[in-house]
Amino acid sequence: MSQQYDADLIVIGSGVMGGLIASRIAKAGKSVIILEAGPRVRRADVVETFRNAPVKLSLANMKLQGAGSPFPNPPHIPSTYGPYLRQTGPVAYPTKYLRVVGGTTWHFGSALWRMIPNDFKLKSLYGRGRDWPIGYDDLEPYYCQAEEELGVSGQDGQDESGHGGEASPPRSKPFPMKPLNEPYFMKRVADMLKPGGYNPVIEPHGRASRPYGNRPVCAGNNNCNPVCPIGAKYDGSMHIDEAERAGAKLLENAVVYRIEAGDDGKITRVHYKKPDGTSVALTARHFVLAAYAIEGPKLLLMSTSEKYPNGIANSSDQVGRNLMGHTGISMNIMMNEDVWPGQGPTELLVYLNYRDGAFRKDIPSYKTKFRNTVPTQQIAAGLLAKGVMGSKLDEEIRRQSARSLNVAVDFETEAQPQNRIVPSKTHKDALGIPVPEIYYSVNDYWNAGRDFAVKDLQKMAKLMNADILKMDTGHQDRQHIMGTTIMGDDPKDSVVDRDCRTHDHPNFFIAGTGVMPSASCMNPTLTGAALSLRIAETLLKEI
Repeated sequence: MSQQYDADLIVIGSGVMGGLIASRIAKAGKSVIILEAGPRVRRADVVETFRNAPVKLSLANMKLQGAGSPFPNPPHIPSTYGPYLRQTGPVAYPTKYLRVVGGTTWHFGSALWRMIPNDFKLKSLYGRGRDWPIGYDDLEPYYCQAEEELGVSGQDGQDESGHGGEASPPRSKPFPMKPLNEPYFMKRVADMLKPGGYNPVIEPHGRASRPYGNRPVCAGNNNCNPVCPIGAKYDGSMHIDEAERAGAKLLENAVVYRIEAGDDGKITRVHYKKPDGTSVALTARHFVLAAYAIEGPKLLLMSTSEKYPNGIANSSDQVGRNLMGHTGISMNIMMNEDVWPGQGPTELLVYLNYRDGAFRKDIPSYKTKFRNTVPTQQIAAGLLAKGVMGSKLDEEIRRQSARSLNVAVDFETEAQPQNRIVPSKTHKDALGIPVPEIYYSVNDYWNAGRDFAVKDLQKMAKLMNADILKMDTGHQDRQHIMGTTIMGDDPKDSVVDRDCRTHDHPNFFIAGTGVMPSASCMNPTLTGAALSLRIAETLLKEI
């Protein structure tokens, strides 16, 4: 008698990675169940909640406090903006991700970069970190597919290595959409920095510059984070909608807490809890874990048994280890002329002069970005604290808003096994499930990069004739979670193989940025999406 399954494929997680895979498999006529820990949200509700929030700017770091607050925070999926993430290391890793249908892309800035060929050979070329078991050429066709699926706007022929030479990385297809118009402040800053050898790069991103599918053209509302009010920016719910239209079944508020494997190594079923604590088990032929690089390894490590005492997919003892991020620094400056930031998307102008080169033996690669945000509330609060009132207050708010800029640096970090996530032994959520416990640190390599970049930022400020108000060299988190289930050819020191299939379980794949063996200095979402489409192709051959 043949085995009966609840689905051909179960996908754990409904973010961009899970949505891409689920929609591809469902469109091929296969049965798919998607399990999402959080609820479905409506754009209109999130926008309204954000609009009515009494405080929208954090005085601490010029970043929108509303990035998580407009989204639901029910007891069964506590918000990462509270004490949910337990920090045990010398450097805090206060990353913010969403547990809702569509995942964290609801509030991401939508930067969608390719890695460059040398990023895949960090150890071989520079003696740092790890090499990938695959190269850029292996992933290039899937980068093209991912750009089409997510609707990327970008500048064709641009040198994304930052040196102003020939186009890099190599592309077999143009961007799906042309870039958005550059606001005045970006053009002015680019003119001022050009004499210093700084070559402006326009960031590829997931905002529509023309009608794209059901998405309207970006209207420049400038609150991409926490939510695009009109849906011009891509988010993962769009592929979940596609998957459902193709027949996939979405189960929201389904918190997976255990994965089971048989004696032959194959995953047999997953168990999830509903908000009331009742448990349900489901079976499938194949399984994909797409629950992001913190919740994913936590689930694997919790799924212990007599045969798998260290958890699922963990014969290497690498599950949860090698946590990476783009730990960064920033500089606040006051220009001596009006440049008027705040028009259009929150980020477009970047500098990549130190993206690649022999220097990577000594310091990490890094990206320098000009944030297109206006800290009006911070400015007003600071002036009021000084007793500025009336027409003078209005005048100063206008002047400072037109001249205040924030310049941020994102550093590449190395995969280090001590940087890890584990289930907490002392703290649990409302369902009795352990919360994530994070140990994170930086090494001398990062410190050398920080010291180098401070001088680089000072040089930029001088070229712009700007006054430096603050240089924050603390360990700023960029919310780019990578590592914890890394890829490699050797099952003894990696979790998944070059196809993102777990070494220990032939019918179990891990999707997302957690499989990346190295981080580069670029936002990882597009690389995770390309890898996910590669997984989907493998699954279609096997299901």
